[in-house]
Amino acid sequence: MAYRPRMHADQIALQLYTVRRLAAEDLPDTLAAVAAAGYRSVELAGLPATSAQELARLLDDAGLSAIASHESIDGLRRDWEGVADRLSTLGCPRAIVPWLPEEERQTVDGVRRFAGDVALIAERLSGHGIGLGYHNHAFEFAPLETTSVWAVLLDELPPVVELELDVYWAAIGGRDPVAEIGSLAGRVRLLHMKDRSPGSEPHDAPPGEGDLAFPAIVDAARAAAVEWYIVEQDEPQDALADIARARRYLGSLAV
Repeated sequence: MAYRPRMHADQIALQLYTVRRLAAEDLPDTLAAVAAAGYRSVELAGLPATSAQELARLLDDAGLSAIASHESIDGLRRDWEGVADRLSTLGCPRAIVPWLPEEERQTVDGVRRFAGDVALIAERLSGHGIGLGYHNHAFEFAPLETTSVWAVLLDELPPVVELELDVYWAAIGGRDPVAEIGSLAGRVRLLHMKDRSPGSEPHDAPPGEGDLAFPAIVDAARAAAVEWYIVEQDEPQDALADIARARRYLGSLAV
């Protein structure tokens, strides 16, 4: 998909991790409900074990397409070719590494080694027509020696590795998502769009229902050539109702 200077409704997707509990009970019905909420594109994570062929059929039956898949660094190290084959079967153009293992982020050198592995895997996947990205949480922004995990990753990861910025976790980590998106123009291609509930113990919420400035986030993302705006909640209160409200709200910001 070509990058666009503004957010369009067809750039809004759903991270299926949000509906993982429903999917574990009935995957076909859950995918149909996602489509009924207005989504046409999804990011894969948290699904029950399903063959690539069967999942491709279920997505097609629901009128959904996979735009990315969260894949662990351990799985990619162990069998990146198998991941590439599976994503090719699904017509999914990219994998996203969703987590930097705790034991690998204790030192700057450890983070550099991790980044080197990600870069190597990205090069290998690109030969199969599959992109690779990295998704943040909050820990990346904490001090590490004289720097931070995030700063090391930005220095060490080559431009071919896309960034999937989770605006909620960036805010929890003390960063301004709008400023962060602006600083990453040309590198951040996907956003996880979940809000931060107000109060002393924040939790994630559907976009538009917390204290993050989503109109400004979308404006910054437009200028940064973000490709996908992905609704996600780690702990939704009512998954199907939450994703429907999120889709309506983000749709109101689209052109």
